[in-house]
Amino acid sequence: MRLHVLVLALLAGACGSSTDGPRDRGADEPTDAPTAVTPPGTSPSDLPERQATPGRVTLHRLNRAEYDNTVRDLLGTPLRPAEDFPADDFGFGFDNIADTLSMSPLHVEMYEKAATDLIDWALGDGPIPAVRTRIEAEDEASATATTGSAAGAYWNLWSNGDVTAWVDVTHSGPHTLSVRAYAQQAGDEDARMALLLDGAEVGVVDVAAEVDAPAVYDVELEVSAGAHTIGARFLNDYWVPDVADRNLLLDWVQLEGPWGLDGEPEGDPSAILVCDPDYDGEEACARTIAADFGKRAWRRPLADDEVDRLLALYTLSRESDGTWTEGVGLMAKAILLSPHFLFRVEADPAPGEGPRLLDDWELASRLSYFLWSTMPDAELFALAEAGTLQQDAVLEEQVARMLADPKAGALVDNLGGQWLYIRATDDLQPDSELFPTFDEELRASMQEQMRLQVSDVFLGDRSFLELLTGTDTWVDARLAEHIGIPATGGDGFAPASFAGTERRGLLGTPGLQAVLAYPTRTSPVRRGKWVLGNLLCEAPAPPPPGVEALPADEGETELSLREQMELHRSDPVCASCHQAMDPIGFGLENFDAIGAWRDDDIHGEPIDASGSLPDGQSFEGLPDLVEILAADRKLAGCAVEKTFTYALGRGPTVEDLVFLDGIESRFVESDHRFAALVTSIVLSEPFRQRAEEAE
Repeated sequence: MRLHVLVLALLAGACGSSTDGPRDRGADEPTDAPTAVTPPGTSPSDLPERQATPGRVTLHRLNRAEYDNTVRDLLGTPLRPAEDFPADDFGFGFDNIADTLSMSPLHVEMYEKAATDLIDWALGDGPIPAVRTRIEAEDEASATATTGSAAGAYWNLWSNGDVTAWVDVTHSGPHTLSVRAYAQQAGDEDARMALLLDGAEVGVVDVAAEVDAPAVYDVELEVSAGAHTIGARFLNDYWVPDVADRNLLLDWVQLEGPWGLDGEPEGDPSAILVCDPDYDGEEACARTIAADFGKRAWRRPLADDEVDRLLALYTLSRESDGTWTEGVGLMAKAILLSPHFLFRVEADPAPGEGPRLLDDWELASRLSYFLWSTMPDAELFALAEAGTLQQDAVLEEQVARMLADPKAGALVDNLGGQWLYIRATDDLQPDSELFPTFDEELRASMQEQMRLQVSDVFLGDRSFLELLTGTDTWVDARLAEHIGIPATGGDGFAPASFAGTERRGLLGTPGLQAVLAYPTRTSPVRRGKWVLGNLLCEAPAPPPPGVEALPADEGETELSLREQMELHRSDPVCASCHQAMDPIGFGLENFDAIGAWRDDDIHGEPIDASGSLPDGQSFEGLPDLVEILAADRKLAGCAVEKTFTYALGRGPTVEDLVFLDGIESRFVESDHRFAALVTSIVLSEPFRQRAEEAE
């Protein structure tokens, strides 16, 4: 029985929807708006006195990472349905900011499909979902052609030949093989095309369609599970020089299916089926499942009337001749479509009563989504059930336990991935002619090195300052060659050292330096701005309108990049910001646009990596620069602000300053241990309380 989206309304209760908020740029763009809660150079004592309040978080929709991690831990599934969801919007540099996580009709449609696929995967008492795999014929990364060339959005087979692509088929059964095409006609017959499966012709069609109305040609066939090639073949080329030319133009090839198959469960049904209907009674067992699965999925116990409404869906299915498993599956799908699953729901305080402590269930969710980007585990649920999670000692124990758990890697991937630009390596596109050594293997190695170094600081017992000053690193053979340090031997990544080189910490990783460059050249501005904005939370304002940019290609002028920037900085309109950004960026100029070391610039002139900061401190290269940055108290304050923002899913406000100041003091006193920062945030009033909505 198909679950209608109106189940959302049935179960919504008093829940609202996520509030639309302002959209910020994604964290992968080096033009993030400043997020400092005070103007540069301002201390909390300089501000008007405000009433300290723990603030409140807008009803918080699960973002894509949180959704996939939650269904993984709820059902034990390897499915990643959120990869097909609309991209999450960003605010304050993160994609978990509640005010920006809006809900659209497309979200509702995708949530319904995901719920159906997940429960069918777990219970297997329904149709196997059809999978559609479409390959664009002109995409040379995915499709292989024996002849022809790209022609806009098509591949032009100008003589007899094939276009094929690999696909993975998950289930054997009936499928539809389709090709969208048109022909440039010539001669006395239409173009003829064969549809191919594993190189064999499984259907031959005449392609009468022309450029103004391409058509889809398909064939039904049985396909076994596994890897296959699909494609199309041009069969009757016709060419008279300067007179006539018959060509076949392919838009895409596609395989979809299987059709009409019911499947056995792929997962473990016990994630949902916690009782035996033959022993406990069908309806009684269904009620038990509603209460148990609902409690885990909604991350709190269900009220009796909520269980009754879920059971009404089971009854509806049974009265419509559904099997017992279908009725239970309908309840389970409704649970996954409820706002209580899709949102992290927290009740507002009663009007006029002021802030309230979160209950233990709400606190368990805040804690688990902060540290793990997923639902609470059995231990957190047990503490919430016992009502002991609010105790300071218990919270401290849980933070230590959770940071030691492999799921804490989500902090590196999501907090570090966005704040420190690990994710941004996915979008690297260096110019292939200028940087021929860059390839996908090097990209993956760059990203993994950054991830491992950040993990050492976030999850290891190391000072946060080592994120800048440390010489310990990780390399594989490919990255060691790129950096120019000895390979450690063996396969994969192993500990290594930057000692004896000019590299230090995260700023010494080629991945970060490549992210902060242009495809054709380095960018002292982008590098300096990133340090100011992401490490010191003092990003300069955007440039005023009409400011002319530097040439994209460093070779377009005989001036060095430093000389060009000095001319640029001579404009009083530009000087104030560039005096802060440029020296930092020039301290990183020995790293080229893919992070490799260089002694000379593109003109063969020695690189000058010296600089002087606005406060008068001078440096010579990265080792000196990172020592200056590490001694800057703003580094600790910025780490607090970024982590606090991510932890709560909202931006800091002036009312948070008294809390941020205390968290920062404890962070510094702990020798900048990240675990101490996390613990201080978790114990703070903004994390443990919720204020009423302001008028």
